[in-house]
Amino acid sequence: MDCYTRAMLPEIRCPRALPLAILALIALSVPCEAQFRDARLPRSGQLWLQVAPTLLNWSEQFALDSSIDSIADGDREPLAGHFDGPLARRMFPAPDALVDGLNADAVALGFDPVTLEDFSFGDLDFSVMRAQIRRLALGAEVGILDWVSVGFRAPFTLTDMTAGFAFDSTAATVTGAASGLGPGDAFSTDARAALGSLRQLIDSGTLTGPTLSDAIALRDNTTAFLNVLERRAGGGGLIPTAPSTAGSQMLGRFAGFAAAFEALGLSLPELALPEFSSEADFQALFLGAGLADRLPANSRNGLALGEIEVFARVNLIDQITRRRPIHGATGPDDPERGIRFRTTVGGLLRVPIQSQNAPPFRDPSNSADIPLGDGQTDIELALYQDIAFGRVLMIQAAGHYGIQQSDAYVLHVTPPDQPYVSGARQTLLFRDLGEYVRVLVRPSLRLNSAMRIGFEYDYFKLGDPFYALTDPESEIGDPGLVAAEGSQTRHRVGLGFIVDLSEAGGREELRSGTRAVRNPWRFGISLRRAIAGSGGQTPASFRFGADFRIPINIF
Repeated sequence: MDCYTRAMLPEIRCPRALPLAILALIALSVPCEAQFRDARLPRSGQLWLQVAPTLLNWSEQFALDSSIDSIADGDREPLAGHFDGPLARRMFPAPDALVDGLNADAVALGFDPVTLEDFSFGDLDFSVMRAQIRRLALGAEVGILDWVSVGFRAPFTLTDMTAGFAFDSTAATVTGAASGLGPGDAFSTDARAALGSLRQLIDSGTLTGPTLSDAIALRDNTTAFLNVLERRAGGGGLIPTAPSTAGSQMLGRFAGFAAAFEALGLSLPELALPEFSSEADFQALFLGAGLADRLPANSRNGLALGEIEVFARVNLIDQITRRRPIHGATGPDDPERGIRFRTTVGGLLRVPIQSQNAPPFRDPSNSADIPLGDGQTDIELALYQDIAFGRVLMIQAAGHYGIQQSDAYVLHVTPPDQPYVSGARQTLLFRDLGEYVRVLVRPSLRLNSAMRIGFEYDYFKLGDPFYALTDPESEIGDPGLVAAEGSQTRHRVGLGFIVDLSEAGGREELRSGTRAVRNPWRFGISLRRAIAGSGGQTPASFRFGADFRIPINIF
């Protein structure tokens, strides 16, 4: 089996944007989901500048009806293993012309006509697929009142998909690289010499009756066989491989010629058909015949802003945030004793600012492309809940419920395991991705007055999507094929580390019995790994994220 990387094939790269954002991404190269907001709000007149780089990458997904027998539903499955059967049969139209051309010489070469099911010039399939999303979210939130804030978020996103290919030459039943069988090669030279001896024998008059008739037929059939073989081998035409049914029949026919020659005291050279196809076949049949343009290209949607978010948050309960210094409070008078709550609700509107059917948002013609976002207008409701247990333990949770608005989206109408087809299967569809739920929980222990470390868990659930043809009279196929495996469920766990100076107090302040109120400077990092999921196309992703919060008093 020969392996080839996508470097041998065309590459699609969208224009890069915003050099300043690129520099920031290089400094903190990270991608893909919303930062973990707590229930705290900026006080009235305070502006929070927020930077949240994230990185999401995966090479596996949680399987549904995997083509690999050993993988059960919900198990991890390589992205490349999701696709059913070799790419060559899924991606390209049936090779009727190639089959007809081969069968035109079936009688001369002595094999039964080859069917489409038996025709293969090797299995081209994925060897590896890797996906990555990097996102740098820049945002701001300003306190209108101590309990009301508004803000926005601009996620600059870069997506990458790389695909490598494996070419299984042993699966070939035909080859276009039959070296050693063309005109002037040793086999052809020796066979032609044997034919010359046979002609001399026929012309000598020593053969009579049926023996002469058989010798003349042997001469004609062998000549026709050699003429076709030389023409096909010399011109790069397809020839059956030795292990194939047609190849075995060819070898058997030529073995019959050799036996008849031997009975006349002559000898033919041994015919050795190719055992499998070669790199030359890969180059000629896939790269040189225009088929490379249909292969899923490595794709990159360069750093660009595809969507923006605007939001508002309202604080309902706050028994945690300190707005005044604490002067020597201890024992039951200490306001940081006991269980305390901070509850905030919010609403968010996420809108695309680029066409979701064109670069730089995505390339609809490349099915391996990862878009900058979902491309729909989303309305999201959120609940943020912080619970403090004394000064040691804090539990923070955030729940999000999103409603995605319907739109029109260009897609290939194919089953999810057969997405790589020609542009004839591409059309504009009505799309409704449905509703989603996202929950994040972070219990953390305070290491000192400013630092906390904790466990993180996030849950994501996406319902079944709906697709319909925008043109009811279109005959492109059932749009329900696109919706298959569209729902997702995912669980991730990990660790988080937070430095929050708003709760910090120096040793001198503690000794004097006073803990000052600090501005809410904050830095946090988190690492999460997917541990379970379902749906068939749910990424088994690893996520690295960081967030920075910088407060500025503006009035």
